[in-house]
Amino acid sequence: MKRGLIILIVLFSVFMAIGCTSNKGNDTQIPATPVETPSIPVEGSTTVTDSNVTSETGGEGKIVEVSIKNFSFNPESVTVSTGDTVRWTNMDSVDHTVSGPAFESGILTNGGSFEFLFTEPGVYNYSCSIHPSMKGTVIVEKK
Repeated sequence: MKRGLIILIVLFSVFMAIGCTSNKGNDTQIPATPVETPSIPVEGSTTVTDSNVTSETGGEGKIVEVSIKNFSFNPESVTVSTGDTVRWTNMDSVDHTVSGPAFESGILTNGGSFEFLFTEPGVYNYSCSIHPSMKGTVIVEKK
């Protein structure tokens, strides 16, 4: 019993160390600013694993690309209009997520993408739930 508990503790410590590793010097601190984030429906979200999949925007809005590379979202902040879709694509060799107040990508492996259709104006702060130091912002303006 003790042996199993020790193994579990060691494995937990290893996973915590992997998840908390530095992002290679790109860990500039951004002061936390409280932002009121509206609740929006998740109707426009979709997980995409093939870049040939078309957007659910029906041609009305545009698709804004955000790459996930070197443990950061690039660009870190994007401004879109209501009806636009943001597509995040993981370019890293490690898994990441895109976790916001109204959307959750699930795990994105290398080359995997996640799209979300923004229908309500507001400021949407998001992060990677695996690597919490990775943060980004989507600013949605009324069309």
